[in-house]
Amino acid sequence: MSSQRTGVLDLAREVLLMLLRLFPWSTEPGLRSVGNPGPSSPVLVTGNYELTVRRLLRALEGVDAWVVVAPSRGINVWCAAAGGHLTSHQVVSALKTSGVEDRVEHRRAILPQLAATGVMAREVSQRCGWKLRFGPVYAEDIPRYLTQHEKKSDEMRRVRFGVAERLEMAVAWAAPISLVFAAVTALFRPAWCLPIIAQSWALASAVFLIYDRIPGPRRLVLGGGAVAVSLIAVALAGGGAAALSAAAIVSAVLTAILTYDYSGSTPIEGGSHFEERRWSITLDRERCEGIYSCWEVCPKACFEKSSPEGAGGERKVDLARSEHCICCGACIVQCPEDALFFENEKGERIEPDTIRRFKLNLMGRRGVAAADTEAAD
Repeated sequence: MSSQRTGVLDLAREVLLMLLRLFPWSTEPGLRSVGNPGPSSPVLVTGNYELTVRRLLRALEGVDAWVVVAPSRGINVWCAAAGGHLTSHQVVSALKTSGVEDRVEHRRAILPQLAATGVMAREVSQRCGWKLRFGPVYAEDIPRYLTQHEKKSDEMRRVRFGVAERLEMAVAWAAPISLVFAAVTALFRPAWCLPIIAQSWALASAVFLIYDRIPGPRRLVLGGGAVAVSLIAVALAGGGAAALSAAAIVSAVLTAILTYDYSGSTPIEGGSHFEERRWSITLDRERCEGIYSCWEVCPKACFEKSSPEGAGGERKVDLARSEHCICCGACIVQCPEDALFFENEKGERIEPDTIRRFKLNLMGRRGVAAADTEAAD
């Protein structure tokens, strides 16, 4: 097979992965080499979601490194970690069975920062001797992170949701939804398939580009606007009563589907059905010993380091931007002093051990027991 044909097929597969990225896509776990790595080259660990692995390998072009792909059921790192599919157990197993221990003379590995909701760095170290660091949120920042001696800037720690990411999520939702709607429509009115596909893509783009910026009752505003635009377009095209009715119904249904858990599809806030969404992160400063693991892993940069006053000053952290917290729980999982926990207005707590042991199901409820914590031999 020619390299040109291989390149075309590879591009086609990546496009398919992007169109259907809401579904699990597994790639083979194990060890990958990038460039010409040697015994002292960095080791990076990720999950076996194929799109993530592809992007990581592409971001590392020009870098000599080992990449350990851990089993995460073909789910992206953040979702797999939050759902109990990428935990300390998977990372320990991958480090032990991938063969990387025979290739390097050190025992240091870098994980994606968004794995911190499920992987306990100190537990991995206790069980297999590897010391973990949580690297940047985005793979594109890894080369710079490595050249800066594994030091993260504030920008590297924060989750963004820019135009490119918004459009990517719009595509991920529009592709399967438009296919389902078009397939159903083809059984009754084939001529309506293309307009409904166009409507699905247009509304998905609108949702992910502007929905969180709409003031007031945003679902009602967006849904009403979508219905109005659809009716105007159908009327201008000369559609009859049936077409007008269908346009209004499809617009309302699409809006309901796309906005059902919009926040849960984005890094902006906790999912709307996430049971801990209305709980607040609480810091017990008496327990805090200034280890700064919370500062390192918080994707919204809610924490600030407290500067010791004088030689005898205590290292602490401050919860400086609690209003930005999305309750992902990463800080709680990583804090070795259990100085962080969720608390509601009644003073009820969700203790750190519960956050570590039980992960989230698809409805945002903490009822999924994390994978077996016994290390693989």
